[in-house]
Amino acid sequence: MNRVHRRRNNGLALVEILVATTIMMIMGGLIFTTYRAGLTLFAKNTAVNMAHQQARMAVLVMERDLHGAVSIPQLVDMNQAVVAGNGPAAGISFQLFSAGPFQIPTTAASGQNQITVRTNSYTPKIGQHLCLPLHQIELDITAVGAGATDRVLTLASNLPRPVQTTLDNAGTPLPVVVTGFITDRYYFIVNNGQLRYFKPGDTVGKLLANDITSASPFSIPVTPLGAAYNRFVAAINLTTADTGSTNLNFKAANMYLNALVPYRSKLCYFQ
Repeated sequence: MNRVHRRRNNGLALVEILVATTIMMIMGGLIFTTYRAGLTLFAKNTAVNMAHQQARMAVLVMERDLHGAVSIPQLVDMNQAVVAGNGPAAGISFQLFSAGPFQIPTTAASGQNQITVRTNSYTPKIGQHLCLPLHQIELDITAVGAGATDRVLTLASNLPRPVQTTLDNAGTPLPVVVTGFITDRYYFIVNNGQLRYFKPGDTVGKLLANDITSASPFSIPVTPLGAAYNRFVAAINLTTADTGSTNLNFKAANMYLNALVPYRSKLCYFQ
C-alpha cells in the first residue's frame, strides 16, 4: 500500500509541475509581449520627439534667414548649380546683407569688369556680391585689389551699363553720389536625406536635419494662373521620417511641413 501511495504522489507531483510550467510559460509570454510593446512605444516616442525637434529647429533657421534675405531667392540643385523655373528643387540660395553702403568714387565704363569702391576699413572677399541698386547691377566679386580706402574690385562679368559719378549740367560737371553694398550668398540644400545649411566659404555645410524624405522640397510660389506669387519668397514642402530607431520594422516618425515664407525686405533685384 505504501508503494502504491508513493507512486500516486509521484504522479500527482509530475502533473503539478507540468501545469505550473505551462502557467509560467504563458505568464512569461504575456510579460515579454508587454515589454516588447513598451519598448516599441518608447522607441516611437523618442524618434517622434527627435524628428520633430530637428524639423522645428530647421524651420526656425530657414524662416530667420529667408525673412532676412535682401534678394529674390534662387533655386539650386544639390551641387549649388542654378535651376531654371519655379521648381521643385533640392536647394535654395539667397543673399544676406554683409556691409555697406559704400561710395563709388570714380566712373566705371560700360563693358569693363572692374570698378573702384570706397570700402574704407572693410575688406571685401572673393565670392561676395556687389550690388548697385540704382543701376540694377549685381555681380559676384572675383578679385579684390589692394588699398587702404579705395579698392578695385574685379567682377564676374562686364558692367552692363556705365556707373557715372558726374553728370553733365549744361556743360558743367555735376558730381553725384553713387552707393552700393555687399552681400553674402547662403544655401539650404537637401542631399542624401540630409538638410544642410551652407554659409559663405563652407563646402560641407551644417547639418540641420536627418531623414529627409523629400528630395526636392523647395519651390518658388506661383498664383493659380502660373505667375510668380510676389508676396512670398519661397515655398517649402519638407517631409521627415525616422525608421532607424527600432529593429521591429516600425516606422517611428513621419512629419510633413508645408510653408510659405513671406517677404520682409528686398534690396537686390537679381541673384
